[in-house]
Amino acid sequence: MGVDVNNKYNNLRKNNSGSVLLEVLISILLFAFGVLGLVGMQSISTQNSMSSQDRAVASILANDMVSQMWARNISRQANLTVDIAAWQTRVQNSILPNANGNVADVNGLATITITWRSPSKAATENDNRYETTVFVN
Repeated sequence: MGVDVNNKYNNLRKNNSGSVLLEVLISILLFAFGVLGLVGMQSISTQNSMSSQDRAVASILANDMVSQMWARNISRQANLTVDIAAWQTRVQNSILPNANGNVADVNGLATITITWRSPSKAATENDNRYETTVFVN
């Protein structure tokens, strides 16, 4: 009794027709979802990087104002208003989008606030804010 190998192979082939194509399509679909996930993660990473850069710039600008206030206090120069106006101009001209700076000095306790709005934020969202409070006396 001989086994007809060709007939057995043809029967298996008929039963499995199309399954390889289906496996390939599912693999492509899974790969596409993986690529979309990577693109989404890259986009979020870029946004977080820009936000981090904005916070660093705001910190540097605030520390610049604190340094000027301490220098004025040490040298006993009274007119800080000119320095504040020049600093506010630097804040507005910085790389921070739509930035504003404010300095409030109450009895030697200075609060420096910088606000800005990222272009990616909706108009209904709150502005970004960096605030630091220091003693200048």
